[in-house]
Amino acid sequence: MQNILIVGSGLAGISIIDQLIQRGVRVAMISDLSAPSSTKVATGMFNPIVFRRLNKTWMIDEVLSSMNAFYKSLEKKIGATLKTELRLFKHISSNDYLEFWNKRADESEFDEYLIPVKKSFGEVKKAGWVDCSALCTNYHSYLIQLGILRNEKFDFAQLASIKDGIKYRDEYFDAIVFCEGPYAIDNPYFKWLPFKVAKGDWVVIETEKDLKLKGVINNIVNVIPLGNNRYKLSSTFEWESSSWAPNKNATKKLLEAFEELFSESYAIVDHQSGLRPSASDRRPYLGPHPRHPKIYIFNGLGSKGVILAPYFSNHLAEHLLEKKPLMPEVDINRHIKRYREYARMSEISS
Repeated sequence: MQNILIVGSGLAGISIIDQLIQRGVRVAMISDLSAPSSTKVATGMFNPIVFRRLNKTWMIDEVLSSMNAFYKSLEKKIGATLKTELRLFKHISSNDYLEFWNKRADESEFDEYLIPVKKSFGEVKKAGWVDCSALCTNYHSYLIQLGILRNEKFDFAQLASIKDGIKYRDEYFDAIVFCEGPYAIDNPYFKWLPFKVAKGDWVVIETEKDLKLKGVINNIVNVIPLGNNRYKLSSTFEWESSSWAPNKNATKKLLEAFEELFSESYAIVDHQSGLRPSASDRRPYLGPHPRHPKIYIFNGLGSKGVILAPYFSNHLAEHLLEKKPLMPEVDINRHIKRYREYARMSEISS
């Protein structure tokens, strides 16, 4: 029986460790639960359509069934509701976009995802959200009860790559999988990968009167009904930021988008921000280190994480346990030239 160590307890870490547990693999997880977490503050919206060009989300036809089955399984395991399907309405602000939307809605491959525009709104089917905060809280408790999750900071000085596995402190494992989210940019084994960390802010407002929304409204940002006259406005994109602190300028952008559609007075009741771990080519990072074949990474899920994590955690588990090849689009070997240059420069400087 294999014994695998997972580092990181966000969406990627939870997904891969659950896949391994289902297969009867011995596992351990190390994570500093006091550190800021992308998953804990993530909005968790999933949308099968990319609004800018009205394309389908990458691989949506393949990953949607995996996503539904995965969260349903987790809900039974931890006894909490995680996934909720919601109606999603896109505000259409121009005639050109309206014509484009309706043309797409008439195409057979978009029939199950788009509904033609009515009263300046186009509807997206099969959208919704995953309660990422509940996922972390409940699944962490589940792992702690099993004696699997260790609440501590990972120490790279204690990691050694050995024949047929790795050694961490005084323990031996067949493999280690780093699922560190934005912290991967400081991982000495994988910081050569071209990460693009994107900061996102969201706010929760409370209105004086019920807006009586039938679902989520998208007008650049999402207006998500939470109940009791509260709405989450989510979310912004800010590149090249390493700060977890909420951004006041982001608040302004979110509120302006809300005020374009609604005149109802409101008060801000919460403001959070997080760092999204994205890949430069917008494809996840999976696979072993070029020189250390038992040291793996699972990262770069970006803003589509709740959709992609179930499918690709299964994909990685099959690679780890059954030696099935990784898809070239997600295999970190696609950046091997970058690694070789990084290794060459490291040798020169040392």
